Formats: sequence, C-alpha cells, structure tokens
Amino acid sequence: MTPTDIVMEVGALSLGDAIDHTRWAIREQAPTAFQVVTEHGVLVLSEREKADLRLFLSVLLERRLETLEAAY
Repeated sequence: MTPTDIVMEVGALSLGDAIDHTRWAIREQAPTAFQVVTEHGVLVLSEREKADLRLFLSVLLERRLETLEAAY
C-alpha cells in the first residue's frame, strides 16, 4: 500500500494529517482497544484476546506510520 493509498483510504486531508492521526491512534486508541465492531454487531473478546488485539493494532499502525513517514 502506498502512502497516497493510505491517505485516501483513511480520509486524511494530507500526508501530514495521516501521520498525525496514525500517531494519535498508536498513542491513544490502540492501547485501549477492547472490542471489534462489525457490520453484524460487536465481537466480544476475552481478556487475552483484548491484549492480542491491542498488540496487533500497535504493530499494524506502526507499520502504517513507517510507510507514511518514509514519504514525508
């Protein structure tokens, strides 16, 4: 996925905006994630699964941030 793809898909106004939002998500959202919302409702997770979700999101968002920052 290219930085331009990321900017467009996340609805950011610019590359800098996408970087700022991703940094915020890493700092504020990923560490507090506790459920997954789907088109069919909320997916209830065990405590271990919640911890796995938070770790997964952190890794995913860090990878996105690396891609965005490389183009900045």
